[in-house]
Amino acid sequence: MSGRRARRSEPVPGARHPWRPRWAVAVLVGLLSSAGCLPGARRLRPLPAATAAGLLEELSARRAAVQSLRARARLRAGLAGMWVREAVLIRRPTSVRIDVLSPFGLALAVGTDGRLLWAYPAGEGTRYEGAATPANLARFLGAPASVPDVVDILLGTAPHRTPAGPPLLRATADGEYELTIPLADGSQRLRFAGDPLRLVGADESHGDGAALHVVFGDFRDGFPRTLELAAAERNARASVVYEAAEPNAAIDAALFAPPPAGRVAPLETVVTRP
Repeated sequence: MSGRRARRSEPVPGARHPWRPRWAVAVLVGLLSSAGCLPGARRLRPLPAATAAGLLEELSARRAAVQSLRARARLRAGLAGMWVREAVLIRRPTSVRIDVLSPFGLALAVGTDGRLLWAYPAGEGTRYEGAATPANLARFLGAPASVPDVVDILLGTAPHRTPAGPPLLRATADGEYELTIPLADGSQRLRFAGDPLRLVGADESHGDGAALHVVFGDFRDGFPRTLELAAAERNARASVVYEAAEPNAAIDAALFAPPPAGRVAPLETVVTRP
């Protein structure tokens, strides 16, 4: 009897137990879904409480808290642009200097005080000058933007805008807050994520077709070390990676002045990479 029982309890080759795999799959699905481990699934952490007014106040406080930056960076401009190393100096409200570096030292210095934009290729003895317009800035940054906007973006915040109406705040399916600010000729949409909340993106659209897209990432001590900037114009985009950053560094205003040169030429005649 014991032998017959033992033989009955042994699995029969080729026998199928359809209920067993269904039960196992059901348990596995339940465990994976509760753990957020299903393929393509992503567990979204609850967003901290926020209000539109509070987020705008936080942005204003951020702009006031970071007034300058000294950094070593890598910049890539345009769809086919190559990464180049740069030394970056920024000081609010409208001072920017970028030194493009080569393995042999300084290759090109570009600076502005908000009105005049100058470029000085090392070793040529010629300084190029022109108005600090978005089109001229795009020749070196890869995307058109005004000087105050460039300062805001490089210092890790969205360009400052004056609302034309009440802002609207909503939580998105991606686990972010989207704050829409109506403008006189369009809108600005700001995206916040994380805990504490940080500005991770800004998009603008205007009635004349102009558009701006900015993404911030790799936050360290609250400061973004990577950013992407794109505009509506074809190939108008730039990527910046800060390899070393010193917010609120003491920077002499004289560093933003154009260097002396034996010859001055219009900025439009300088040759830049596509």
